[in-house]
This record gives sequence, C-alpha cells and structure tokens, in this order.
Amino acid sequence: MKPVGVDEIADELYGLPPDEFTKARDDAARAATDPVTAKAIKALRKPTVPAHVVNRLVRERPVDVDELLALGEQLRAAMAGGGGDVRQLTEHRRALVGSLVPAGLPAAVQSDVTATLEAATADPELAAAVRAGHLVKPLRYTGFGGMATPPTTTKSTPPSKPAKADPKELDAARRRVLDLAGTADDAQRRYEAAVRAVVDAREQLEAAEAERAEAHRAAKAAHAEAEKARRELGRLERS
Repeated sequence: MKPVGVDEIADELYGLPPDEFTKARDDAARAATDPVTAKAIKALRKPTVPAHVVNRLVRERPVDVDELLALGEQLRAAMAGGGGDVRQLTEHRRALVGSLVPAGLPAAVQSDVTATLEAATADPELAAAVRAGHLVKPLRYTGFGGMATPPTTTKSTPPSKPAKADPKELDAARRRVLDLAGTADDAQRRYEAAVRAVVDAREQLEAAEAERAEAHRAAKAAHAEAEKARRELGRLERS
C-alpha cells in the first residue's frame, strides 16, 4: 500500500474547520511512518478564519475559482499592453469576487477574503497558492493598483527600469513572510485564548467567593437557630 504523502495529508487538513485542525494534524504526525514526514506534518500551521474560507471555496466552488484565476491572467495581460479592456475585466473581477465571498461573514473576515481573491488575480504565484487550497493566512498584493494605469513616457526621456530581484530570493522572502505571519497568527490566537482563560478563571473565582460568603451566612444563621432551639429545649426540660 502506497504511503500517504504530506501533500495528501495537507489537502485533508486544510479542508477541515480551523478548530479541528490542530488535533487532526497532531494525530497524522503521530501516525507517520518516518520522522521526516512526521516533522513536515507537524510544521503545518493552523489556518486563520479568512484563509479557511478561501480554502473551502477552492474545494466547494473550484469552477468559479478557476474562472477567477483565468480572469486574472487576462487582466494582467491587458495591463501589460497585451490587449483587452482593463475596465471591463476589472468590473468582471469585482462581480466574480463578490459572488464568491460568502454572505454573513464578519466585516474583517469578509475584507480579508476579498483581498485574498483579488491578490490571486494580480500575481501568478499568489494564484497558485490560492488554488492549492493550503492557505494559512489571507493574502494581499499592494502592487496591483500601480499596474492599472501605465505611466506616460516620451521618447526623449525613457523611463529607467528597476532592477529585478532574484526569483529565488523573492520566493524565499515570500515564504519567510508567510511563515512569520503564520507564527504571529498562532501566537495571537494563543494570547487571546489565554486572555479568555484568565477572564473565565476570574469569573469562577468571583462566583466561588460569593458562594463561600453565602454559605458562611447560612451556617451562621443555622448555628444561631440551633442554639435557640437548644435553649428552648432546656427551658422545657426544666419546667
């Protein structure tokens, strides 16, 4: 039987709700047949809610997601002067993104999902990351707007071309940014969980203190009644 690879396990994990991710990941890591695979599985990070929403869209609406990514290719080509109506393509993108974003999401989540889908149309590497369905955090692409309106130039003063970064260095930098962002997200979630735990503990302590005080009052009253009953009994016995 062919062993299940990390990619197949990641496909399953990133299709789960975020609150089920950690346990399923740890179980899969323990079940791995070799330490290298186990370590790779353990390194998979829990997705944020916006990232999970996008991962779910890839699984539940693959045709619409593929249409959006294909539209991104057309839009990038049009912006580069390869033909096509940029305005019309942009409006189509806006409508398609709007149809993909699920209704009823919190405003912040909706904003992050929208930004991620738009980023996927702006950069082929981000498109591939979205299509893989393994996002850990939402994506953003800040350079898209600058491409929408090509700068005007003259023959006498040709624009200088900026030096292009080494693709390998760029890929490594992007991966590091995503990794660090994922680590920050995990730490933020742990902090928020700890804050909630502290609040719950304080509420429980306050409730216990109130119960202790009430029990003390009840015991004091009961002792007083018992003493009163003993005195009454003694009076009756003496009469």
